[in-house]
Amino acid sequence: MIWRARKLKHRLCIVLLIIGLTGFCWVQDFQASAWASPGADVFQGFTRHIGAQIEKDKREFSLADTCTIWFYKQIGQKPPRPEVEKIHFFPLGQTEPDVDCVKLFPEGLEQARQAFGQAQQLLSLSLTFFQMALVGDGDDNQEYSSDEIQDVLESFGLPFHEGQPLGSYMGNLTGLFDTIRREVQFNVLMEGMQILMNKGYRFTGADETALNQELN
Repeated sequence: MIWRARKLKHRLCIVLLIIGLTGFCWVQDFQASAWASPGADVFQGFTRHIGAQIEKDKREFSLADTCTIWFYKQIGQKPPRPEVEKIHFFPLGQTEPDVDCVKLFPEGLEQARQAFGQAQQLLSLSLTFFQMALVGDGDDNQEYSSDEIQDVLESFGLPFHEGQPLGSYMGNLTGLFDTIRREVQFNVLMEGMQILMNKGYRFTGADETALNQELN
């Protein structure tokens, strides 16, 4: 019976391919893949969500950095380089920015400096959270097991319900990141990561490689 169903689906896909309706087959294959590895879907979805925000933070940081340097040059001073919290990221400041810094920061240098400090802090937080998400994948197989999801959630005081589909936790994880970033809760993030480390999780060489890719 199973063999006949598979054969029927194969024939249907061939017919749909001929008439150009390939979407049905693609959706069926995608769903089969997703059902086969919900833990991988959660890990990939979670890290992609954080990674998308990192890219936005990097752009904001680069703009503020470039314009801060440009404003300092206008007054003939060398810009100081403040200490960076947590994870370092320094874009190469452009000699002549391709953005209108006066339009972007109409209040001038001080506004650009404030934007730089804020962007620096948010980028650092996003990168640190990405690091935590990598650490939560204890065996570095780019997939969360139910135990790993439970450990990550409980490290931040969130509940885990035995028997609940892994995919249902995606919103909990992305929501945790969004909330911590929005409220700039570095202390909550660091405390949660420390709890995770106390459970035996570690920042591995594979994690470092993945994190460096986000910095590039």
